Amino acid sequence: MEGIGPIEGEEQLVAVFGYWPTFHDAEVLWLRLDRRSGGEASYGPTLEALVHAFEMTDEVGPDGYYGQRFHVLVHLQFREVVKLRLDGFNHQNALHGLDFTDLRDRQMERVKWAVRFNSAFGVDASFECFAVEVLSVVPCGNAGEAINAEPPASNLDRA
Repeated sequence: MEGIGPIEGEEQLVAVFGYWPTFHDAEVLWLRLDRRSGGEASYGPTLEALVHAFEMTDEVGPDGYYGQRFHVLVHLQFREVVKLRLDGFNHQNALHGLDFTDLRDRQMERVKWAVRFNSAFGVDASFECFAVEVLSVVPCGNAGEAINAEPPASNLDRA
C-alpha cells in the first residue's frame, strides 16, 4: 500500500485503492479559491477541489466500456498556492490525471509541490503550493452522488 509522499490524509485514499490513484478519467466537480490563508501556519491562498475518482478494471461490460470500482468523492486542499494557471472549467471536467511533483529538494523555496490537473476535457490547471491535504474521501455512485453521506461542503458553507 503506497502513497506518494508527505500528504496529510493520504491514508484515506490508500485505504480505498491500496495505493495513491492517478485520477485518470476522474472528474473535477468543483474548485474553490480563497485568498485568505489556510491556517495559522500558512500565509498564502488556498485552492480546494472536489474530485470524483474511481478505478478502472480490465473487465469490459455489455455496453463495451471498461468496468469501474471504488467510486469516491475526494476533497483536496492545496495551501499557499502560487503560479496558478486555470483554464477551461465547464460542464464536464474530465482528467487524464492529477500529477504531483515533489519540489522539496529546492532548499531555498517555500513551495513543496508542483500540481497539474491534466485535462482530458474541461478544466486544466497547474500551480505550485506548500502543502497538499486530503480533507475527506466519501463513497459515491457512478455519477458522483454521495452514498450514505453528504458530499464535502465548500468552505463557503463554513464561513
